[in-house]
Amino acid sequence: MVEKLLTKLRGKDYRAAYRVIPQLCRLDDGSLAAVVASYKPKDDQRRFQFEVARIALAEGIGGLTARWLSLGTEEQRRVLLQEIGPDWGDEWMVEIAIAALEEPDDKVRGYAVLCAKNVIAGKSVISSEQRARITQGLVRAMARHNERPLELFWLPWYVELLGLTADASDELVIARLERLRPFSGASRRTVFEKLDPDNLPWPHNVLAEKKGVRVVATVSYLGTGLLEIELLETSLRQIRARKPQAG
Repeated sequence: MVEKLLTKLRGKDYRAAYRVIPQLCRLDDGSLAAVVASYKPKDDQRRFQFEVARIALAEGIGGLTARWLSLGTEEQRRVLLQEIGPDWGDEWMVEIAIAALEEPDDKVRGYAVLCAKNVIAGKSVISSEQRARITQGLVRAMARHNERPLELFWLPWYVELLGLTADASDELVIARLERLRPFSGASRRTVFEKLDPDNLPWPHNVLAEKKGVRVVATVSYLGTGLLEIELLETSLRQIRARKPQAG
């Protein structure tokens, strides 16, 4: 079994390699770190796979998160975050997400937000201390876009996740979300356009003829660029209703 896992770790399929790392860690075999360290990578991707596996095996989740920002490239870490799922276990997923909330790149950090949201929304039990650390990481990231908050990549996920982690004692979080009101509203608007069924523009004329229907109007939904006000209100209600808990 061990050799089968190591073979996948050495392979070109990075998704399979990432899935076996937590499986190798659960074997609790101290010699595996040295085995992985002896491998000669054939390319940069496998060099990264081996580095992540070696640190995880030798130092556990603490070592992996402490070194997170120095692992590989931003792109390699982004892809790894995309692949971290249930195989890694809730504890590792949460701790990696917390570490990755310090990513300097908005897009890479966005996948950390998604990773944390998936764990919490899945009803997994995490400590109040972890919730607080997630909240702090989110606030630090949002502070980088104080003047233009809508430029923060995946801002709605930040707002949604704060609604799942912050509590009524987090007055600064509540104040920060309240400051988003001028940038919120309906995130989509409905556009109704009346058409002349005898003189339809392309591609409506082609579709109408193909389906044998008479088109008299179109309805489309366009993004407004605003933060959805219902999402903001929901998160604020959740935070104000959540009582502070001891660790």
